[in-house]
Amino acid sequence: MVEELHFKSDSAFLCLLLNRRTGFIRVIDFRSGALPAKRLFIQSVAKREGVDKVITLVEKDEVSSWTRVGFVREGTIPGFYKRSDGHLCGCLINERTASLELSAEAVRLAERTVAHGKKNAKEVPDDLSLVSVLEIEDGPALKARDEIWRKDKGLNSFDDFGREAARIYYEATAKRGRPMYISAEYQDCFGHSLVEVVRPPEDDLDVIAVTAGLRKLCDQLEERGIVSAFGFAPSDDIGIATAYCATGFRKTGLLAGGIYSSGERKDAILWTRKLVNPTDEE
Repeated sequence: MVEELHFKSDSAFLCLLLNRRTGFIRVIDFRSGALPAKRLFIQSVAKREGVDKVITLVEKDEVSSWTRVGFVREGTIPGFYKRSDGHLCGCLINERTASLELSAEAVRLAERTVAHGKKNAKEVPDDLSLVSVLEIEDGPALKARDEIWRKDKGLNSFDDFGREAARIYYEATAKRGRPMYISAEYQDCFGHSLVEVVRPPEDDLDVIAVTAGLRKLCDQLEERGIVSAFGFAPSDDIGIATAYCATGFRKTGLLAGGIYSSGERKDAILWTRKLVNPTDEE
């Protein structure tokens, strides 16, 4: 589902990670500078492939270059590059190939979701030992992913987000609940990890299972020396917001049309958590 497309000229060198399942492109820029050629290449690929959302993650001094080619800064991932933050710039592909401004109501909806998530998280116990959390191979997790996405009930896709990254998978099941599948794609060289939950929580047992799974996953990532974790979830999903808040994540961004979930494109909250203080490293 994910293909790498490259554009190289005397002044530009881009890699586009095209995800056809979710209608999403992540741009990796190997050469700085605000060039019309970058925008034209991204625009042509996105329109040809029917992609709705494009993002790139850059260091702070590169944000202005991307805003000059039609992107807007939509969020920050603390510790994305271990000792510096990653700044997420994105755009929605439309007739003008420019990012659509989030409405005031869209912003208020996200803030209400976060507030409800924080409130509900206070009711989640510290001891979740009644939830079974097991690290599993990729086969069962991807089989569950395929079945859920065939029914248009997927939240995250478990597809590649970065290049040459590793993945781990967990199955979390609350007593009398259904299995929830959770994964993290991580890169040791940068020290960051993308956390994903394959389907939205549908009830309290699902929320408890996701919370326990996320806690176990973050512990494992911390043991591996990963500095930061981040994930994307719909801005109206209180259940997943509760699980993220109960695991120590916080909202550090809001992406217009940032996620394709349960059969439709929605605005997405960027949830982040700093796992390790890199200044403690030798």
